[in-house]
Amino acid sequence: MRNIFLILLLSVASLTKLSAQVQAHGATSIVIEGTSNIHDWEMKSDKGECNASYTLNSAGVLTSLNSLLFNIKAETLKSGKSAMDKNTYKAIGTEKYPYISFTSTSATIKHNGGNSYTITSNGKLTIASVTRQVTLVAACTLTADKSLRATGSYKIKMTDYNVTPPSIMFGAIKTGNEVTIKYDLTLKGR
Repeated sequence: MRNIFLILLLSVASLTKLSAQVQAHGATSIVIEGTSNIHDWEMKSDKGECNASYTLNSAGVLTSLNSLLFNIKAETLKSGKSAMDKNTYKAIGTEKYPYISFTSTSATIKHNGGNSYTITSNGKLTIASVTRQVTLVAACTLTADKSLRATGSYKIKMTDYNVTPPSIMFGAIKTGNEVTIKYDLTLKGR
């Protein structure tokens, strides 16, 4: 009986070493690129925050993304042109909807060899008053200290999120409806 208990205890101990769940927190950098009838434009912010939980197996290979949430205060996005920034904040309605956020609901991981991965994450993207189901794809690198860096981009139409494309100078300069959101997440284990 004692030997069976010892074997069970060793089995449980070895199973717990098969994977490690990493709780991570980090910075999110966002660039929004768009067009206008005059020139292309971009708005940037490195003020976003991200929280995630992911699992590594005993060999240190990323096996699952258990949770991912990132938030960015919309008014931290800057174009370098105050009139455009103000019109963008007004179009988003930042007084009522101050954050742009993404919450993952499921994810798949493709190991590309070495420390390189592709993560495909289904989730909810919220901008202004609208939340939509989206699929984000990120190229990821896992470092020796179990930090994870993910980069990617996603195209949206502003009107899909009830955002009227901003214009300035009484409509003389109008932005296009489609924008590309580029994201760069760096997550460090806690």
